[in-house]
Amino acid sequence: MAKTYKSVSEMVKSLSDDKAFAEDFEREAANRILANALFNLRCSNVVTQKEMAERIGCTQSRISKLESTGADSIKVSDLVDYAKALDLCVTVTFHPEMNAVEAVKFHAFEIKKHLEHLATLAHKDDGIFEGVSRFFSEAVHNLVNIVQMSAKKLPKKATEKRPILEVSSPAETTESRERAQGKEETCLAR
Repeated sequence: MAKTYKSVSEMVKSLSDDKAFAEDFEREAANRILANALFNLRCSNVVTQKEMAERIGCTQSRISKLESTGADSIKVSDLVDYAKALDLCVTVTFHPEMNAVEAVKFHAFEIKKHLEHLATLAHKDDGIFEGVSRFFSEAVHNLVNIVQMSAKKLPKKATEKRPILEVSSPAETTESRERAQGKEETCLAR
């Protein structure tokens, strides 16, 4: 049975006797992540290099170069041009290195910040209040579905007799809302 690899870098590390070559290869692959992202953005929007060049106001060869160069050759203005040409925005985030759990917590706090901003906007107008309220219901539904779908990808354990993740709604009383709010604040503080 043939061995499978998670990435080309993993394959090169495994098969190459030359550690320096494997390290150089991995460094070059990491250097091209941004160029690959530009290529993938353009392709996922079904735009040719020629069309992209016309949208940006440059040559097709410039687009080709951007999509095949190292990160050190790509300027922020290139990213902005790509984003504008595809009706997108550029967001740059600086944060410490994070493992998967820390990244989920980071994004949970970002979601909380944006939801609180929406709640503040809802104080200004009844129409905004209605829209934000509907969106909150939709957001809860979507977030629960995301977590449930991810939980289904956990490995099955023969000894498990019940689901790993259960979601239930307590009866809507003032006491249950206060209890839930206290638990939410405790969970988000962790």
